[in-house]
Amino acid sequence: RQQTSLHTHTNYRPQLRFTRAQQVSSSATQAAMGSRKVLLAVDESVHSRAAVDAAFSTHCCLPTDEVHLVTVMPPIFDAVGVMGAEELVFLPAPGAREEQLLLEESKAKETLFQASELLVLDHKVPTSSIHKHVLPANGGASGVSNALLELAKREGVDFIVVGSRGMGGVKSSIMSLVGLGSVGDALAKEAHCPVLLVRQDPAKAIGKGAEEQPLKGKRVCVAYDGSPASDNALTWAIKNVLQPQDELHIVGVVVPPSSFPVIDEPAAAIMYAQEAQNQEERAQASAKLTAEGAVAAAVAQGVLLSNIVNAVLTDSVVGGALTEYINKNEVPVVVCGSRGMGAWKRAFEDFIGLGSTSMHLAHTAHGIVIVLREPAPEAPKA
Repeated sequence: RQQTSLHTHTNYRPQLRFTRAQQVSSSATQAAMGSRKVLLAVDESVHSRAAVDAAFSTHCCLPTDEVHLVTVMPPIFDAVGVMGAEELVFLPAPGAREEQLLLEESKAKETLFQASELLVLDHKVPTSSIHKHVLPANGGASGVSNALLELAKREGVDFIVVGSRGMGGVKSSIMSLVGLGSVGDALAKEAHCPVLLVRQDPAKAIGKGAEEQPLKGKRVCVAYDGSPASDNALTWAIKNVLQPQDELHIVGVVVPPSSFPVIDEPAAAIMYAQEAQNQEERAQASAKLTAEGAVAAAVAQGVLLSNIVNAVLTDSVVGGALTEYINKNEVPVVVCGSRGMGAWKRAFEDFIGLGSTSMHLAHTAHGIVIVLREPAPEAPKA
């Protein structure tokens, strides 16, 4: 169902070992990026640790970053549930709130302690660069995301990292419609800064000794369609994620024209078929020009041409085509723009099979999906 036009400017060699000079070049790149502020949302789950490990092992986060470790406590209740004769009854419980608050605070402190140990021991982040935060929440994904967003704005963070369970599109859309759903989704829709959604297999968490692994090149994919949002995604990926030894995949998708009606008149049928072919050829030519422009833009920003792979796919489902390409080529980091639709519209369009490509990737692509909301247009001058 999918056709691929692949323009490779290098012979890819997976898991390359690099010379000392290249490692120094990578260190210089880290220094050039400067100190960024990163919000790492953590909890007690194995997905949380896997997200931290994946973010650092792919150089999306760096030891030079200022890290804000954040965990959000669940709501504290003044009553306890007691099973009555036929139903669950909530009764006031003197001291229950204080007892639960102490328990949750203890869990939160332990969660932050373990996360900070992971950063210091495994990823060489200085203790002085780690800031810990415990936040209350009003309940549900929206309560957690709102608490994280308020802190992110207050601290002026450059991007947010959060683990993702990878719910399917239908399940996540239904949960969004009823007001529940993913914290990661809520952050990606509302955050003022890029959001790194990490859908990482906990069994592949790096663990201690990660710093002893040889420096390896990785593949970074940018979903590109020529829009301002995809231009922003390409520039951000080059500045914040791409290392000198990495391979940049610029991937676009051409949606084939709608099927023309089947009619009995041979001459008309031939005419319709020819028109459909002409439309697809025009779309392919336009996509090729768009992709070549993206390659030129990447080269202008310092990426070696030999490190760029340019692919144009043909498929009626954009998100599905990108996911298939990403998973097949084992791309660990994907960067894409987002139009920033409202929650109701996005959930409804996802439910009927339309909607956000970025959210589709977040739920189906393996690894890290970085979502950048399209910058708001400037207000017209008076």
